[in-house]
Amino acid sequence: MRQIESAAGFGLGEDQLSDQAPFVRALLVQRLEQIWSVCEPHVTGELKPDPRFVEAGIRVLDRLARVFRLDQPVSGAQDKGEQDPEILRAAARAQVLELEARQGWE
Repeated sequence: MRQIESAAGFGLGEDQLSDQAPFVRALLVQRLEQIWSVCEPHVTGELKPDPRFVEAGIRVLDRLARVFRLDQPVSGAQDKGEQDPEILRAAARAQVLELEARQGWE
């Protein structure tokens, strides 16, 4: 097992990384939200707009979008309809009935 060393002198093993991933993700989101709370007044106009805070805010929103996987494509409503078991079942039944009618098995 390989250990990842930290500045404190103790490490986190590879087998512990997957166990700690949800905690680390939550901690990351919490810290990004703290940074955004400082940047937000400069972006919304409550305080004088400062380009440094606006740029930092853009980067925070970009990182949050990646954490929540908003940059990945989402299947459309048509795809969801095709995957619905009821619709698939009805389509399959219609095809079976059509095949039976053609074969004369009614």
